[in-house]
Amino acid sequence: MKKNILFSWVTVILIMMSLLPTFAQQPDGPPPGAPQGPPQSGQRPGQRPGMDLNSMVTSTTGVIAGSLVDENAKPIPYASLYVLNAKDSSTVAYGMTSEEGRFVISKIPFGHSILKIDYMGYRTFYSQPFALSQNNPVYKMQQLKLDQKATMLGTVEIKAEREMLQSNLDKKVFNVGSSVTAEGATALEVLEDIPSVDVDLEGNVTLRGSENVTILVDGRPTNLTLDQIPANQIESIEVVTNPSARLEPDGMAGILNVVLKKKRESGFNGMVSLRGSMELFRNKPTLGGYGGNISLNYSYGKINLFLNYDLRGHNHRNGGTMDRDYWFGTDTMHLSQDNTGLFGGMGHSLRTGLDWFINKKNTLSFTLSYNNNTHKGGNDLIVSDDSIRNGEYIPHEYYTQISSDRNVRHNFTASVNYKKTFETKGMELTSDLFYSRNHSNRRDTTAQEYGFPSDAIDIFQKTTTLDDNTTATGQVDFVTPVGKGGRIETGYKISYRSIGEDYRFFSGNDTLPMWQDYRQSNHFVFTEMINALYFIYSNSFWDKLKIQVGLRGEIANTKSDLKSAGEVHYKNYYNLFPTAHIRYDITKEHSLQVSYSRRVSRPNIWQLNPFLNVSDKQNYRCGNPDLTPEFVNSVELGYLMTIQKSSLNFTAFYRQRNDIISRFTEIFRDSLDGEPHTYTLTSYRNLDKSQNFGFELVYGQQLWKFWRITLSGSFYRVIIDSKEQIDDYLARDWTWNARLNQSFNLPKDWVIQVNFRYRAPSITTGSMGWGSGGVGQGKRSGSYSLDLGVKKSFLNKNLVVSLNIRNLVCSHKSKIITYMYRDNYGYDAVSIRDRGWFNVSLSVSYKINNYKKRREIPMDSGEEPYEE
Repeated sequence: MKKNILFSWVTVILIMMSLLPTFAQQPDGPPPGAPQGPPQSGQRPGQRPGMDLNSMVTSTTGVIAGSLVDENAKPIPYASLYVLNAKDSSTVAYGMTSEEGRFVISKIPFGHSILKIDYMGYRTFYSQPFALSQNNPVYKMQQLKLDQKATMLGTVEIKAEREMLQSNLDKKVFNVGSSVTAEGATALEVLEDIPSVDVDLEGNVTLRGSENVTILVDGRPTNLTLDQIPANQIESIEVVTNPSARLEPDGMAGILNVVLKKKRESGFNGMVSLRGSMELFRNKPTLGGYGGNISLNYSYGKINLFLNYDLRGHNHRNGGTMDRDYWFGTDTMHLSQDNTGLFGGMGHSLRTGLDWFINKKNTLSFTLSYNNNTHKGGNDLIVSDDSIRNGEYIPHEYYTQISSDRNVRHNFTASVNYKKTFETKGMELTSDLFYSRNHSNRRDTTAQEYGFPSDAIDIFQKTTTLDDNTTATGQVDFVTPVGKGGRIETGYKISYRSIGEDYRFFSGNDTLPMWQDYRQSNHFVFTEMINALYFIYSNSFWDKLKIQVGLRGEIANTKSDLKSAGEVHYKNYYNLFPTAHIRYDITKEHSLQVSYSRRVSRPNIWQLNPFLNVSDKQNYRCGNPDLTPEFVNSVELGYLMTIQKSSLNFTAFYRQRNDIISRFTEIFRDSLDGEPHTYTLTSYRNLDKSQNFGFELVYGQQLWKFWRITLSGSFYRVIIDSKEQIDDYLARDWTWNARLNQSFNLPKDWVIQVNFRYRAPSITTGSMGWGSGGVGQGKRSGSYSLDLGVKKSFLNKNLVVSLNIRNLVCSHKSKIITYMYRDNYGYDAVSIRDRGWFNVSLSVSYKINNYKKRREIPMDSGEEPYEE
């Protein structure tokens, strides 16, 4: 494997080095986004070779052409364009941007006109008036840009602010900066507001009812957990359920991509913010979270620098109970557990980067980040165990378990990205190197004090866990236009991942000192190397039909090394992952899309580790080194409607899963210290297959100028066919969820946002227990919550104060039932989790900008801004 790693990395480095000489071959020019000057005669921005605008002119009509991008200079596809008569605002012509954001509109009557642009997620845009005549029948617009700045039209101010949720056929984009309730939150809390995404009390994320979802940060794997990423560092979160072959096929349900902010504004600017919160737990107030953030950006000439530092402290309480009845023959046993916990910590996050716009066709970017998190926690657990044997009640034991833990985690991430464009429009080469190292040191101590039997010896335990995780990737991508309107995209990626865990167990009691128990210690290292190639072809036909087909091939080599037992397992996988997307634009406002992808879910370190953890003698746990990857075939049919102030996105989906990786809990009985001992064992198995089908709906409506609503929901069916004896109640399920987000933009810079969400009861796919406990097959109760956010701007919108109440009204308890019945034995259990609620947070932020006020200019004028 080491030879493969060396060879693959040398290949990537040689490719990047071969690109460096091209820097000197390109003429110097301004960076992307800078004014480019007027287009050459006979050529419009983004015009394909061979297109003659003058040939589209008639004796009474003319032509306009241009391109449209967002605030990050990315093309905006399929935006609706309307040419209005400047005198009476009547529509005289219309069109739509292409996939590359370009447009040409002909048959525009001579005279003065205005271009109107509608695109979901942005406010309507109006251009400055322009004139067409027999002498000047062609008007070539400079690149149009939709962003959050105001555009002046006479005495009318029109804002192009992005809506909180942009819903397209291929993905949904949640713009975090537009969410009031995201102020002071984490990425994990932001996910609660996104359609089709659920977060349970344990922080487990599900997409369309499946926990098998891949989470990326800026399109790359991450060693960070979502609660370590502050919301104020996030630009948007993308939900992609049927990605193209360019993206990795991991994640049965799809991909959640967290896009971090990277400002590119001229001069020096920044923002400073402070926040604090409190919450209620069992009707008692407690300090929630606190912290501060500073973001700085400096751009001059061809260099852009940014720096972000975040300090975050948190405190939370939780609790719960579990009651389990189990039987063997005529013997019946009962186990009761009652748990309360307090956990908190402090985190530091530093992120910096540099963009070098070498010339008009070459850009080089560097990003570095460091995270340090210290976590502390404590739990009190009361356990009662008794049985009825041959009709006689027999108490077994009663004890209190007091535990504490401390975990210090360090994470370092670095990336280098190179982008090159060519004279041929649409041709692009990018290469990317990424490295991440995560190291943590966790220490747990436990004291188990017996109340019954009276002669039982109190037990003391200590564990240390050292985690060392490394992720490295190298990628090269090339895009080129082919034929008439076609495009080919291809690339190579190598991924290396190493996850190591060194777990050491120490035990003692009233009579014996603490000593290391090597039988319960575990050192496990999992390594994985993946080489991947992909190819994508796309084209458009008749300006209405667009197709994209792709194929990704992967070779995966894995090694599972249980060093503490000298046990090694190797597995190699060779797989193809086809994708297909077909889109048909019925009209300018209505579109249909069909998509297909084959995806995979590979078992992780905890699922593969065969070590038997018996630290909780009522609930044993272990992995399964014989697990095989899970594969899924996913098909979606989508419909998108965008008309003026309304948008509707309807998606019907079907997923077929094979060799499902799932937790499974069984009950066993043997002898411990000469006495019958009953316990559960939770492990992982490949079930046969399952089907998941349903639909989801996202509807957005601007009711009035100040009031916008977004209503979303999904309804789906899950059917699991398994060789295990799972009851139909836990293997077949109809479930649904709904969300209603309302935003009110009130006078004097007041903004109010109200979010409500409901999740119906559903079957579980993973552990819903706590601590060392856990259940496999089960069913979870429904839940609901209501969030309220209020924001007020001062000092010309430079000072912003936000008040948020999360879980203003909520079901702060979650109930899970699980059971297994056999001929002469079985069990059933009920677990109830309790969490904090009514979380109130206050955030204050101030924008820093040291350059003078700039004169507003038309977005299509091509003028450069200047200081007054």
